Amino acid sequence: MTLATLFVLCRFVHFAAVMLMFGISLFTALLSPQRLSPIVIRDLHPMLLASTWLCAFTAVLMLAVQAGLMGDGWADTWQLSIWWAVLGTTFGEAWRWHLGFSLLALLALYLPAPKRVQALALCSLLLLVNMAFIGHAVMQEGILGILHRANHALHLLAAGYWFGSLLPLLVCLRYLPQSQYRRDAVTTLIRFSRWGHGAVALVILTGIANSLIILGHWPLDIDSDYQRLLLFKIALVALMVVVALVNRYAIVPAMRTTPTLAQRGLTIACWLEVALGSAALLLVSLFATYAPV
Repeated sequence: MTLATLFVLCRFVHFAAVMLMFGISLFTALLSPQRLSPIVIRDLHPMLLASTWLCAFTAVLMLAVQAGLMGDGWADTWQLSIWWAVLGTTFGEAWRWHLGFSLLALLALYLPAPKRVQALALCSLLLLVNMAFIGHAVMQEGILGILHRANHALHLLAAGYWFGSLLPLLVCLRYLPQSQYRRDAVTTLIRFSRWGHGAVALVILTGIANSLIILGHWPLDIDSDYQRLLLFKIALVALMVVVALVNRYAIVPAMRTTPTLAQRGLTIACWLEVALGSAALLLVSLFATYAPV
């Protein structure tokens, strides 16, 4: 495996871990009713623990890989002098904050349950916003640069809510057949859907704005590797939107008449969105390393 390939995989795992941390934290802190929230926090704790540690590990690993890419290869990945040189670059200036937020997230794991979830929600929010200060979002300067980074931060937060809340939602769906939790589970589902409309709209609008700012035109040149992968990513997001619409306006209403069948449909649709979202995230991690031409 080359360092460039490892960097792409690290980006993918890191972005997925941060989004999952963000989604779980918001899901348990804001979406789950008070009676259901402690149970969901208990069920999601292993997943939250894993995503937080993965976030911290891949943040350090990305710094090491970047050192190898900047230096002479694998031998320089663990040279602290190269690390310091990387931390002095534009990428490194943002990544210093990123490492700090990742450390705070690890420390937050030792807080009691309610405060832990709130602290991790804040840490993951800061991590997502900080990601807007690396990559193509820092190409522009002045007012356009500020607007681009702000737009990209909104894009990441909306995508983090949408993608990061899917696995927690799947856990919550297990409580639909249980009469004592059914009402709270339905309330959680409605809240997720209500906020999800805004998140999906934001992902689309900010994604369009990002593409236009970076390229200056629609990504229609299939001879360009960057634009071709961007088009694939757009197609995957479009499929996610279709699945989300079917979820909300076909499957959810059917819960009144055929609850068992509807729940099975919801579960399948959520797993399909997880798969499509993971593929889109992997594509982003790949073409973000390409020149945007």
